Amino acid sequence: MLSEVKQKLENEIAEQKFFNELEESIFDFNLIKIFQEDDNIYNLFGYVNESKHFGLKTCFHADTKEFRISKKFGLNEFCLTEFFTEDISKFIEILQSELKKLIDSIDKFDGDENFFVEQKQISKWKYSENLPECLENFQLFMNPKKYLEVTNGSFVIINYCDFKIDSDLAIYYNIFSDNFGSEARINGAPTVIYDFDSDNLKELEEKLNNNLQIQLKNIRAEVQSQTN
Repeated sequence: MLSEVKQKLENEIAEQKFFNELEESIFDFNLIKIFQEDDNIYNLFGYVNESKHFGLKTCFHADTKEFRISKKFGLNEFCLTEFFTEDISKFIEILQSELKKLIDSIDKFDGDENFFVEQKQISKWKYSENLPECLENFQLFMNPKKYLEVTNGSFVIINYCDFKIDSDLAIYYNIFSDNFGSEARINGAPTVIYDFDSDNLKELEEKLNNNLQIQLKNIRAEVQSQTN
């Protein structure tokens, strides 16, 4: 971030009482004050629940000159594009109006039903009842009965996480392409995996049977190779 951009931003923040009057906790989420630069992003503050692995973060993006709000669940983080704004006063208005509602909704997957996802019968998929709660020391963090929209029409329907190694595997459905795909995080770095690409649940079921355990083993092995 250019020094003049950072200085202007910090001056604007200093003029706003809002940032000094943030509640220490909202529901069971605790305030974290960051106010620091991270490459082209200036992190402002967030609310997190460490035990649940959920959180909300606010930041300023220097490239686009936008204030942003993002949600985090597990190891996945996504921006709420409807709240992008270049105006700090407007951003504060949004936070004053929406902050508590957003925090309250972070870990509530149920009820966010999407017509296209429901048409696929994903939440009624019998196979999901047989997904192991723990596989290769990865925990089942999200299942198809509690899918969550992330970005660009994608819904995460299965997520296996190992928070100790900052790694996971996510299976998602995209309503625009009408197919299933997957992505892994290995030591926090996203990696596309093609072994679960499918056009329907029957095909996905076969690929999960054949590849799920293998891919989780591969993720762990890659983490170990990077740390050795």
